[in-house]
Amino acid sequence: MSPISQQQLPRLTLIRVLTVLISLLLSWLAVTLDSLPNDDTYTYLRAAESVLQNGIPAAYQHHQWANMSVLMAAIHSVTGLSLLQSAYFISAAMFALLSLGFVNLVAAIAPSRRVVWLAMLVIFSYPQINEFRAYIIRDIGFLAFSVTAIVQLIHYNRTLLMRHSVLFIASCFAAALFRPEALLFMFIAPVGLLMNAGLSENNRRRGFIRLELVSMLVIVAVLAVFAGSRIELNQQLLTYLEIYQPFVGNLRDLFTGNDAIARAVLGEYAAQYVGDYTGIFLLTGLLSLLAACIIDSLGLVVAPLLAYGYLKGLIRIERPALQLILIWAVTALFILLAFTLITRFITTRYTLLLTTVLLIFVPFIVDRAWSIARANGHSKRFGALMMFLLLFGFIDSHFSFGASKSHLQDGATWIAGHTRSNAPLLTNQIYLAYSSGRVSDYELVRRDLEPGMIRRATPGTIVAVSPRSGFVSELESEIARGALRLIHTVPAERGADLLIFEKELD
Repeated sequence: MSPISQQQLPRLTLIRVLTVLISLLLSWLAVTLDSLPNDDTYTYLRAAESVLQNGIPAAYQHHQWANMSVLMAAIHSVTGLSLLQSAYFISAAMFALLSLGFVNLVAAIAPSRRVVWLAMLVIFSYPQINEFRAYIIRDIGFLAFSVTAIVQLIHYNRTLLMRHSVLFIASCFAAALFRPEALLFMFIAPVGLLMNAGLSENNRRRGFIRLELVSMLVIVAVLAVFAGSRIELNQQLLTYLEIYQPFVGNLRDLFTGNDAIARAVLGEYAAQYVGDYTGIFLLTGLLSLLAACIIDSLGLVVAPLLAYGYLKGLIRIERPALQLILIWAVTALFILLAFTLITRFITTRYTLLLTTVLLIFVPFIVDRAWSIARANGHSKRFGALMMFLLLFGFIDSHFSFGASKSHLQDGATWIAGHTRSNAPLLTNQIYLAYSSGRVSDYELVRRDLEPGMIRRATPGTIVAVSPRSGFVSELESEIARGALRLIHTVPAERGADLLIFEKELD
């Protein structure tokens, strides 16, 4: 075996320790300064409550991929932290692991310590990741272990040591606990081993086959464990697939004409001439949507830097590592494309893995551009530009300019102190439903009340709503007939105020 040689950097303990500590501090600040949990939080909380009340299998009845909720319940049982605090603890730990994994990944292929320091600055000033620090979502755990897996695969690609293959597979499985797509990376990414010119053809094949075989054996072992548990894995997988089945059935619209879509998009006149080309129009629109989400996710700083680095040839990474990174990025793009075509929907949150992989190139671009600027006597100008971009990204990452939602907290306090504790609560604010303790299925609360809910509420019910167009007419009708009595108003900084009524007539 002829492992690829790489110049060993000096010890990076200080950088790694600082990365973890700064990440934990930023997560603590984000949670402290953010007023309310995101809506996804309540789904995880409800599933975690099911674990504590009825055991682990019950959690999967509330959420098809409830592994995070099981972890929340376990931390709550061991530490005594509340379920919400346990969720924030997991989130902070995953952000720390993601930040450390990013720094380790750059360090694994970096030519100097300066690039590693730049990597730390980049990961802490990338808005699309850091703006989720106050959120409870599975994506960060998926990202953290995925990046860790890439690091181990790069090391395995150099040395073919068994410990790196085991850590790679373990990281992929850990990522799959948060999002099952990670299993796809576990089998596709090792293809890059076959392209490693630094190893003999025999060693390349042997390393690839060994990694794939170990992956299959681990999957068989995991399936055996599930088979002996009370969790019906087959049913969970079927439930997961059933979510996407209706979307898959609509794929034919992308390849055949659809008069209804043509009329809705183009109008009656143009639809007469489009014919079978409706699918092409729809497919092109979805691909444009995907491209826009990716660019938006990269942001105003990273996207131009990547374009500049590519055009100027500033991305210089050892070829074997670059091949693995690109395979990972292409796989992430394939998953995004499939998701977009199947569901006709995507948000920037789903592009995080792809953009995080592309983010790896930024420290190398900045480092190379820095050297060129210094050689040309433009160090001060370059330093000023980089400082501006760093501050812009950091402020965009960690400072929110949205309206405060403290009126919901004030409303919850008022309801608790001024209404009967046993009075039912009807609300379109999930925070009020959870914090009041009066709504059993609080995770199902939506901002648009279903028609007739206010009218069907029993006398004595507290109706606390932020009016929306979908039910405002019913609300006004109930007020007009004297069924609702306004007992308190909590002004909102922006948007509709919180109106608190008591239902007086059936």
